[in-house]
Amino acid sequence: MGATRILVAACATFAVAATAAAQPAAFPSRPVRIVVPFAPGGAVDVMTRQLARVMSEQQGYTVIVENKPGASGLIASEAVAKSAPDGYTLLMATSNTHGVNSALFKQLPYDPIKDFTPVAMVADNVVVLLAHRSFPAANFQEAVALIRKTPGKYSYASPGSGTVHHMGMELLKAAARLDVVHVGYKGAGPAMADLAAGHVPLMMGGIAPAAPFIKSGAVRVLAVANPEPFPTLPGVPLFKDVAPEVSVTSWMGLTAPAGTPAAVVDRINADVRKALDKPGFAQTMADIGMVPRPMNPADMGRQIAAEMPKWKRAVQVSGATAE
Repeated sequence: MGATRILVAACATFAVAATAAAQPAAFPSRPVRIVVPFAPGGAVDVMTRQLARVMSEQQGYTVIVENKPGASGLIASEAVAKSAPDGYTLLMATSNTHGVNSALFKQLPYDPIKDFTPVAMVADNVVVLLAHRSFPAANFQEAVALIRKTPGKYSYASPGSGTVHHMGMELLKAAARLDVVHVGYKGAGPAMADLAAGHVPLMMGGIAPAAPFIKSGAVRVLAVANPEPFPTLPGVPLFKDVAPEVSVTSWMGLTAPAGTPAAVVDRINADVRKALDKPGFAQTMADIGMVPRPMNPADMGRQIAAEMPKWKRAVQVSGATAE
């Protein structure tokens, strides 16, 4: 009888130990990696590194950033989609990786809806129409009138064919009946250099690369493509002032592989919100042309899905092809 009790106790102890071993460690128990689908130095990369720094400081776990550029974000997106759904590998998704690409490429190596779990919207990147100081129109309304009067005379630069910047201008062109020629560059840097030098009169781009040229007076901001005014550009008109149906939201937010546990997703979402609420962080974002946009995972997923038809139409009217 005594031997039986000893055996039962031993079995019970083993069962408890096995159950404990099977339980996953509390999240996070190791560094969290955010994959940026673009090269270092751009607005998305800078913003991601700022976010990772604040999260690491506030939450007591390490957040590291890894750049995996190439193929309009396809390389990074596919890699994260195939990662373990445990919350330790995240993608800093954008309107391109989870919007434009679905219309631009005939076959994606990932499904932006089915292969990912929305985690936390982070920010909207402000998209602006810029003009060289020699451009003869003083404001957006005058620019629209001038382009209509002289169809095909002017051109505009963008960071590349198929970018949100390119798509936004093509939507405006279609809605406002504008004939202005697109010149796609290999990134915002070269495009901005040519705009500042006066080699191209107009450009669709972001605030960060334009900031020093705006400050020097070499470049002017004619309009904001986003649906809301940008606080540091008071009085600058919006695209929808000319074409009410046209606005462009160039967002960035964290996504995880499909199947990531809800508890992990909620934890990361809460940590991102806390980082965005840090005093002074909004100004840091404004300096690089970003607006904080905290959002719960469900709303983020709905926004991604809702924008798909707009990007499909933009690719159709632009005739853009994958590069």
